[in-house]
Amino acid sequence: MSPGPWLKFLLRCLLVTRALRLTGGAALHPRYERVDGDVETLWQRPEGPVKGLFFIAHGCNHQAPDVFTEVTETGETFKECASSIFGKCLGLPEEVALRHYALSRGYVVMAVSGGDGRQSCWSAGDLERVAAAVAHVRKEEKLSEMPLLAMGASSGGAFVGLLPSLDASSGIGKLACIVPEIMGVNTDVNEHVPTLFIHMPRTSPCGRCAPASSVPRRRRGRETHDASVSGRGAEPQKVSAQFLTKCLKEDQAQRLSKAFQEQHLVDSQGFLREDPRHRRWIATAESVLGFDAPDSLVADESCLAEVMNVAWAKHEFTAQFAEEIFDFCEGKELKLAQMAPGWKTELGPIEVFEFGPKQGPLAVAIHGMAKSMLHEWDHTAKALAEEGYHVLLPNFHSMSNGLTPGTISSDSVSIVVKDLMRQSSNNGISMLLGKSWGGGMASKISQDTALKVQKMVLVAPAELNPWPETCAVALFWAEDDAVVPIRKAETHPELQQKLTLFHKEKTGGHRVLDAYVPLIRHFSHQRAEAHKVELLQKEESAKRSAWNGLHTSFKVSLIGLLGLAVPGYFLYRRRGEKDARGKRLDAAKE
Repeated sequence: MSPGPWLKFLLRCLLVTRALRLTGGAALHPRYERVDGDVETLWQRPEGPVKGLFFIAHGCNHQAPDVFTEVTETGETFKECASSIFGKCLGLPEEVALRHYALSRGYVVMAVSGGDGRQSCWSAGDLERVAAAVAHVRKEEKLSEMPLLAMGASSGGAFVGLLPSLDASSGIGKLACIVPEIMGVNTDVNEHVPTLFIHMPRTSPCGRCAPASSVPRRRRGRETHDASVSGRGAEPQKVSAQFLTKCLKEDQAQRLSKAFQEQHLVDSQGFLREDPRHRRWIATAESVLGFDAPDSLVADESCLAEVMNVAWAKHEFTAQFAEEIFDFCEGKELKLAQMAPGWKTELGPIEVFEFGPKQGPLAVAIHGMAKSMLHEWDHTAKALAEEGYHVLLPNFHSMSNGLTPGTISSDSVSIVVKDLMRQSSNNGISMLLGKSWGGGMASKISQDTALKVQKMVLVAPAELNPWPETCAVALFWAEDDAVVPIRKAETHPELQQKLTLFHKEKTGGHRVLDAYVPLIRHFSHQRAEAHKVELLQKEESAKRSAWNGLHTSFKVSLIGLLGLAVPGYFLYRRRGEKDARGKRLDAAKE
């Protein structure tokens, strides 16, 4: 065959390929279905070979169409957006960026609307619905043996933590990994699934937004992977003109960035001065953009509102760690530089989270064994920071060479804490806190005289060990804690007698409860007030005792008065009736 026909054939192939792209062929155009009649499911296939499925679970007040745009990459209209439950596709910037990256890595991207499908949160009741949606996409795209990667933010983060409770036969298939953003998960359910945690430093720990307790705890029978990783997370970002081009044209971004500086909404470096959810930046944006505003600026629907939350680094969906997510789920080693801990110790680098002024008295909080509850002390740390403490939360899961919870010795923990103490320019620890495994470690290392621990807070410690006489100790426990039962404290009556405070909650499980925080704040006060919490409780107890005593005396007196008054009343009535009969008889005689 001469070169002419070959060139014509190749040209025809190129034209057909281009036509498929422009007409939204199945290879690129997103698809929409209501699986089983009501499970809103959207998905998109990459152009080339497929490695697997990537499921994105939205947060509360959101829905699946947020991940897709009304105009696709091919320039076509995604018509099904208008008939979606929400009525449109928001195409929020972080969700879209993550979708694009997942497609570039060769994954079919899918999203499902949780709850009632419109600005809803997830619940355990959505598990079977998502399983049906995944099974549908697998069948449509012929991906029955492909691995499933699942990522979710906030409520969606808690939800993907429940997916391992489903059997592969449910339709979910092979679950390769889960990636919860800004949310902890139920480790009893997912301990066998590789888990990558993405967090934001200004996000407080949240309770289980999906009720994990209602999910049957079935094992998947697969090899255990100790692969969970928590990075430093999405740090605050500068609100520069370039940053704002995620949502605005270049000239709009420049004008708005300048206005934010002039209105002192950002500091000299370009970082936001306050939480954008306070909405004080809206007036400036409306003034600058006017009728050119790219969206409504409505919370949870606006491109600008989302990127402002990302800039503040508090409880928002982020695509910042897209590369790390797929590297992790594909079994690649994460780059240490991108997860750099920043604190050096004799035993190697460790990730440390800081709260409060650096010149304040030092407090160190040690987490429990579960990787998912790494930020459980954050509420307490913020409260102590408000009291003037410099609080350090070392992440012992970030250490290498096997020096992780369950393997690291108390002597090694003491070495790490001493190094942190010295690097923070302190010669002692004003308050040492620990929960579960961390509580046992705290009670052990408090005996190290070099640490000079003044006060200690323990929450359901795995071990209770003697502490120095000079150390004031507060113990907190929930009576329904099934992980470390409260009866463990009863085995150490001699230590109970030495406690400054022993606070119990009826319910709460194995967690650092919000109810503990105000008591810990009281306990943290100056040395002269070291027993303030105990004294306050004793005073309240004394008041109750006094009232009970007064109440008892009143009841005795009342009974005594009634004992005298009632017989007297009947005696009076009897005499009155006798006198009345006498008078009637006298009247009859007359």
